[in-house]
Parts: sequence; C-alpha cells; structure tokens
Amino acid sequence: MSTDENLTNDFRYDVFISYRQQEPDKNWVREILVPRLEAADLKICIDFRNFRLGSPLVTEMTRAVEESHYTLMVLSPSYLKSNFTEFENILAEHLGLEKGERRLIAIMREPCKPNLRIRARLWLDMVNDDDFHANIQRLIFELETPIRGK
Repeated sequence: MSTDENLTNDFRYDVFISYRQQEPDKNWVREILVPRLEAADLKICIDFRNFRLGSPLVTEMTRAVEESHYTLMVLSPSYLKSNFTEFENILAEHLGLEKGERRLIAIMREPCKPNLRIRARLWLDMVNDDDFHANIQRLIFELETPIRGK
C-alpha cells in the first residue's frame, strides 16, 4: 500500500486470512499464499502468528477482522463445514454492512458450493494451480485497493 493510503486508515493489517486449519488448505495457505502476499509487501493477519495465546478464540477472530483492511475467505469444502470460519466471514460481512464498505473477498481454492450469501459475491477462482500467477496478481491488486463501498 502507498504511504498516503496507510495514513488514511486505522488498519494494522492489509488482510486477515480466514481459512480452514486442516490439510490441504492449511499447507497451501501457509506455504504458498501467505509468502506470495507478503512478497508484495502486504501485512497479513493469520491465526498461527497473530492470535494471542491465552485469549478467547472469538475475541481474536473479532480483533483480526476489525484490524484488517480486508478479510480473505479461502473457500473449500472443509471451510464451509467450519462454524469458526463462518463466524469470521459473518463478522467481516457485518462490519462491511455497518460501514457501507466491501470488506470481504473470497477465493475458491477447492470446488465447493457455498451458501447463497457467499455465492452472491464475485470470487477469484484459484482451484487450478496453473493460473496461480495471473490470479495472485489480481488478488494483490484488490488487496492494495482502498476499501470501496458495496
């Protein structure tokens, strides 16, 4: 993000990554996605590094959403089964509604059928690793873009 943009917001992170902490999602997020986003100088909030030990999990999820410019959902069948990931994206969606901003972005990592609330959004298809370079560039562009209205 440019210096001017950083001065105009109160966000500690550019993006909070909401994902399922089991394979294959866990490895892909931690070993491929996060390093590539950080190589683009984005500040990432992710559970295993930024959640405070001893703090209630829901408190840390709420803090992550509030302190991040965007929340990024990494959609997969296991993501859709988790109540914790649903809570994270509901928080981001609600905060966006309160502020009249688009704060929730989704990428499709594995083929799945999200609920209507998520299907109503445009998401980035990252199922095919062959398209990773082009798609990661588009994602980085979105994450560097100031929050826009709905």
